Amino acid sequence: MRSSTRAWTDVEQLVSTLQKRWNTGRYLRAYAARARWESITLPVNGPSAGDLLDHFDEARKWAAEFERDAGAGRPGSERFSIEYRTLRGRNLGVNRIPARMRIDSFDQLCELLDRTEEVRALDSLLVQTRDRIPSASPWVAGHPLVALGYRDVWDKALTTVEWITSRENCGLYLRQIDVAGVNTKFVEGHQKLLDELLTAVLPPDRIDRSWPRADFTRRFGFLSKPGYTRFRLLGRNVSGFSSGVTELTLRTDELAKLAPDVTTVFVVENEVTYLAFPDVANAIVVFGSGFALTALEDLPWLHGKEIVYWGDIDTHGFDILNRLRGRFESVRSMLMDADTLLAHTEQWVLEPTPTSRALPYLAADEASLYRDLVEGLHGPSIRLEQERVRFSLLHRALLPWTPA
Repeated sequence: MRSSTRAWTDVEQLVSTLQKRWNTGRYLRAYAARARWESITLPVNGPSAGDLLDHFDEARKWAAEFERDAGAGRPGSERFSIEYRTLRGRNLGVNRIPARMRIDSFDQLCELLDRTEEVRALDSLLVQTRDRIPSASPWVAGHPLVALGYRDVWDKALTTVEWITSRENCGLYLRQIDVAGVNTKFVEGHQKLLDELLTAVLPPDRIDRSWPRADFTRRFGFLSKPGYTRFRLLGRNVSGFSSGVTELTLRTDELAKLAPDVTTVFVVENEVTYLAFPDVANAIVVFGSGFALTALEDLPWLHGKEIVYWGDIDTHGFDILNRLRGRFESVRSMLMDADTLLAHTEQWVLEPTPTSRALPYLAADEASLYRDLVEGLHGPSIRLEQERVRFSLLHRALLPWTPA
């Protein structure tokens, strides 16, 4: 064992350095691009003249092991070449010491790193892609390690891309992709790869770049699962709906075309509260169901209506209120005030993951209570859920809409 003061390089360290470079994809990219090979040289830290004087036998053993690992002396089977430097010293004569490792060819590098099979697999991917979808070949050449990670599903991926590109405008659900061995789960599980390939081969007008890469469906013209809005008619015979109907769940895009003749829209979070919501003339109540209520943005007839939001008194409840008001200026809150919070101290629970982000659309009193919650004025992570508020307070809050 050499002492740490003589950190002579061994072959294992050099191979590790080359492996790290390989893992960046630089060598495979150059290979796929058929770039001219340039020899790789790595410096070798070997014995000094003083080391030879003091530890000659150990230095000679190190050099012999280095040459053995290189396969030196076996023409045609060298794992790598060695460049030497010459050391001369009193009583030691002339000594050749390994100074650099040199890799003279791509094949030699692959053998040294045991990557020959990987390169053969890349060759296969390149041939398949060039023969079937030539315009995708540059992407494979530029991302060889990524492509190799999908080698087991490459044929299915190419077939899926071929199917999509063969249609001018899908107008279909992912479920309707008709490729043997491919189903919705496959597409959803390989969206990143399919996105990359489709982006490389489709004309610009076939990609809706207003949607992020995460929304594969809309980005490539497929139909997405429709949103639904559930609501109750609080007044009798609301115009636009059949007599006797009290509750509906409609596709949001279809509800957008109906424009019910109401003046007030209440939005609540808790389902039982929604079901028990008292009658109010010329009004409906929408089951908001958390952040999903932002889908209400797709209802253009809400603009100009009085929108009343009642959510949990916690940081996320105010976050939802802020988002909703950012879309509709007419939004007001109900029962989301300090009096309501302090009247139910025995009903408080903990909010699991509070937020503290800036909420610019809150009114002054709402912002003050939000700040108290964030700063823990009444305790850490305080939360008053909607269903814990006494129902009589709801009746009282509704008096402006339900005059005696």
